[in-house]
Amino acid sequence: MRRSLTQPLDPTKTPREPWWQRLNPWRHFAAALGWAMFTLVVVGALLAAEWAASEAERHVAKAAGVRLQQTANQAADALLTQLQLRLAAMRATAAQWSLQPGQGADWQARLAALQGQQPELSWLGAIDGQERWLAATAALQDADMLPGQAWLARARQAPVVVLHRSHEQGDLDMLVLAVPMAAEGGAPPGVLVAQLPWLWLQAELDAQLRALGDGTPVELLLTGPAGRVLAGPPAVRALPPGADLSAAGRYLLGRASASPAGEAGPGAQDGAWQLWVREAAGEALAPARQTHRAVLVGVLAVGLLAALAAVVVARWLLRRLDALARQALQVRQGLRQAIDIPAGRDEVHAIGVTLAQLISHWQEEKAALTRLNAELDARVAARTARIERLAQDARHAAVTRERLRLARGLHDTLAHSLMALLTQIRLMRKLGPRWSREQFDAELAGAETVAASGLGEARAAIAQMRDAGVHDNGLGPELQALLQRVAERSALRVEAHIAAAAADLVDERAATVLAMAREALRNVERHAKAHSVTLSLAPQGGAQAGGDEPAPWRLVLSDDGCGFDPAAMPEGHFGLVGLREQAQQLGATLHIDSAPGQGCRVQLDFAA
Repeated sequence: MRRSLTQPLDPTKTPREPWWQRLNPWRHFAAALGWAMFTLVVVGALLAAEWAASEAERHVAKAAGVRLQQTANQAADALLTQLQLRLAAMRATAAQWSLQPGQGADWQARLAALQGQQPELSWLGAIDGQERWLAATAALQDADMLPGQAWLARARQAPVVVLHRSHEQGDLDMLVLAVPMAAEGGAPPGVLVAQLPWLWLQAELDAQLRALGDGTPVELLLTGPAGRVLAGPPAVRALPPGADLSAAGRYLLGRASASPAGEAGPGAQDGAWQLWVREAAGEALAPARQTHRAVLVGVLAVGLLAALAAVVVARWLLRRLDALARQALQVRQGLRQAIDIPAGRDEVHAIGVTLAQLISHWQEEKAALTRLNAELDARVAARTARIERLAQDARHAAVTRERLRLARGLHDTLAHSLMALLTQIRLMRKLGPRWSREQFDAELAGAETVAASGLGEARAAIAQMRDAGVHDNGLGPELQALLQRVAERSALRVEAHIAAAAADLVDERAATVLAMAREALRNVERHAKAHSVTLSLAPQGGAQAGGDEPAPWRLVLSDDGCGFDPAAMPEGHFGLVGLREQAQQLGATLHIDSAPGQGCRVQLDFAA
């Protein structure tokens, strides 16, 4: 049901807000407290989970390392045992054979019988004490290079296992087993040599992996001297020597020495054989990550419950403060005039007392403000009437100023021309009867010229009155144009020194300064009989135009004419009077320095 706009509101009831707005921390302190507690618990949960995860990963990694080390040791022992068994079988067989000087033997049959007993040996050969081949089960690439090897001398004394690198193919290694063969009659002992294929070595690693398997996917790798991978998965065997077997931390490693007794051969000094057990770090650390998730979910759940509980408790504790806030809102809306002070002696009671005092003081100030507004309205009405009277006075003053301006304009144009024309007419009237016809016509022509000149000057003055040149172009450009017109219509040499900042002077004060300059130049043209005139306009005291405050300026106009006495002006001439009146309107200072035969200098100091 909707309430009508004209239906009055019940001041004792306020609309109930939606439940989701009660969770807004900007509207309710209880919600802010709950969100703050939830944020703290979440941060604590993240920190605790990270700490628990790091500790669990450290312990699991340590345990996995111990387990992988044990696995590597077991696999290395088993692999060495298999090699030792092959060496022991070869040594037992070689002990049954002897090298007798001058007596041959069926070595080919003997080697074939031994290979039948140990089929994993892919090749067998016998070398006598002179390092000559006696026989071999099959042709071996690079077999002629075996005699003369340093490890072969050691094999005459004790069994050795060697990685022999082919001279023709430098990247091809052979796993060679060698045991001594005794010789009779003081002859040097021989050597029984066998080759184990890499497939047997890989098969042994796979067998050890199956024997040690406990359900955890691991890999066995065998590296030789200089970190060369001898056996292992195909992807690992393709790695270069010394490569990182942990793959930048993606695998956990266990290592054990797998060097057989009597290891020899090229590169043996670079490091022993190593058996590596490799396990994926993701699989090994899975329990720790599960612990991490369990701790995080558990702590977040506890934090959420604690935050909800904090909201409920905070709302119960702040119920009186919430009621006080609703009453204050109703006072602000004009639905109440005062609030009910909560009972008790706690902070909520103190807030209620203070708020009640503030509302009472506010009501008193409101009444006083109402009275003050009424008084101000009366004062405004009186001031408005006074301002209207002042506006009428200002309009009258503006009309008076305009009349003076027109009077000065008429003086500058028509008065001069009419005065000259009147003088000419009086002279013709007085002396006309004595003149000849030619003289009389000449005087008439002069009077006509004066009348035409006055008419032109009147039209020019009217055009200047209609033109707002200063407001459009600025004082500086208008002075330049004025000097140009004077130079064009007279024989005067003009010189101007006008600051560029004068182009920013465009107000009524600038228009008055332009009018004063125009009147002064007109006086120079008509009365000074000068040959040159100089005009300068510049700011004074380092001031700049265009600022917020008026800046001092100085206008100087000087000529080299006949000069005059400023204190003895003839009656009926108002040029200097008009200049002084205009300077007074500007609040400016006007100085006129002149003397007969000394020229004239007009200086105007004004602010604009």
